[in-house]
Amino acid sequence: MIALQGNPRGDAELHARLSRRTLEGRYEISESDLVLSIRACQGAGDIASRDFLCEILLERCAPEFERHSWGLRQRPDLREEAIAGMREHVLRETLNPKERFIVQNFIHYLRCACVDEFNRVLRDEGMRYRRDEEGRPSGRPMRVPRVLVDHLQPISVDGEGSCDILDQEDQYERLHAREEAQRLLACLADPRDRRIVALRALEGLRWDEIAEHMHLNERSVRLHYAKALAVMRAQVACEGHDAGSSAPAAAAPARMTA
Repeated sequence: MIALQGNPRGDAELHARLSRRTLEGRYEISESDLVLSIRACQGAGDIASRDFLCEILLERCAPEFERHSWGLRQRPDLREEAIAGMREHVLRETLNPKERFIVQNFIHYLRCACVDEFNRVLRDEGMRYRRDEEGRPSGRPMRVPRVLVDHLQPISVDGEGSCDILDQEDQYERLHAREEAQRLLACLADPRDRRIVALRALEGLRWDEIAEHMHLNERSVRLHYAKALAVMRAQVACEGHDAGSSAPAAAAPARMTA
C-alpha cells in the first residue's frame, strides 16, 4: 500500500514513484498496490486521495482499453461507449472490497473486463454473431440493434391510435399455428392421446407431470405420445405437407417431439 500524506496531487515525490519502473519494465508501485490503497482511502473517507489514485489507475489501463476497443474503430461512438464501460467496470470492482481477483492478478482481470464490455456493446447493437469452427460469423445477429428498438415500439400518430409496427413475434402466425395444432389433434380418435399431446406439446409439461395428471405411469404416457405423433405425421403426409417446410401445419407437429 501507498503511504499518503497531505495533498497527493502536489506531492512530486509520489508522482515520481508512481511513474517509476523496475528493470523488468513493470511499475514500482503495482496496480494491485494501487487498488489496495484506493480501498484504504475509501474506508478512511479520504475521497481526494481515492480519486487521485483512481485517475492514475485508469491512466495505466488506458492502453488496454484502446487495444480491446480497436474492433469498433469504424464506429467512434460505440468505441467511446465501450471504453467508458471498461472504465466504469474497473472502478466498480476496484472499490468493491469483496472482489479479490483484481488484486491477485490485475492484468488478467483487466483483459477479461475489457472483453466483457466489448462483447456487451456488440450484443446491445446486434453485432455479435455466432461463429463456425473456423471463427467466421454465421447465422443471424444474436440481438436486435439498439438503434432499431425504438422502431419496434408502438408510436401514436396525432392521437389517431398506434401505427403498424415491426414485431419480431408474429401474433397471427402464433394464432394460426395453435389453430392448426388443434385441428391435427382432432384427428386422434382417443381423447386420452389428444390430452397427452396437448399437455406435452402445447402446455410444455414434463413427463412426470403428465403421468400424474393422467393417472398413468411415465412409460405409458410416452407410448401414447409416440403413437399419437405417428398418426398426426401420417395425417400431415396425406395432406401433402412437407415436414421441413415453414408452414404452420408442418411446424406444429415438428415441435411435438419427445
